[in-house]
Amino acid sequence: MKKLLFLCTVLAVSVTVFSQARFGIKVGLNLANQKVKASFMGESASQSGDGILSFHIGGVAEIPIAQNFAFRPELLLSGKGTNMDGEDPVSGDPVDAKFRPIYLELPLNFVYAHELPSGPKLMFGAGPSLAYGVFGKVKGGDQDEDFFQEGVFKRFDFGINLLAAVELTSGLTFGVNFTPGLANITEVEVEDIDLKWNNTVVGFSIGYMFGR
Repeated sequence: MKKLLFLCTVLAVSVTVFSQARFGIKVGLNLANQKVKASFMGESASQSGDGILSFHIGGVAEIPIAQNFAFRPELLLSGKGTNMDGEDPVSGDPVDAKFRPIYLELPLNFVYAHELPSGPKLMFGAGPSLAYGVFGKVKGGDQDEDFFQEGVFKRFDFGINLLAAVELTSGLTFGVNFTPGLANITEVEVEDIDLKWNNTVVGFSIGYMFGR
């Protein structure tokens, strides 16, 4: 009897929480870059590429967890990458290498929202961001290859997402986020050298939340 009562209570709470959930859509620009760091015998050197413009598009959910606090997961198709100086493996000539991976990204944000007397709502939040590479290209000179290849680049990426946004009374939203990558996305191994390759993205978005 106690188990049944507990189950009914959990079910009732779940129904109440999800009945208050809101959903929306967003689209925007990514300012993406990648950083390479090599370590050898206690010495290290790093290089960042040239930032590129890419995009993100997807959906947003907002699930209340306490007064002024909500769980705000997103599911996005998100472009990352960079331009770096490289070398043609055949001729040895310098080339501009273009890295263009596309990820399916899942930022799991916990946000604080403050509604202004005039109506707009300010939001600030943070949370982990998980990503899985779905496709992409590496281009340089006459070379054009898939980005995600075994032994070259991993598909899984992980980072921390920081965000700030404003939602108008109409449901229109404007936001900015910063997502520094923490995962090493390369599988390339060089003898005696510890090689790390990370994504970084700054995103600017516009969206719409239903059911304000």
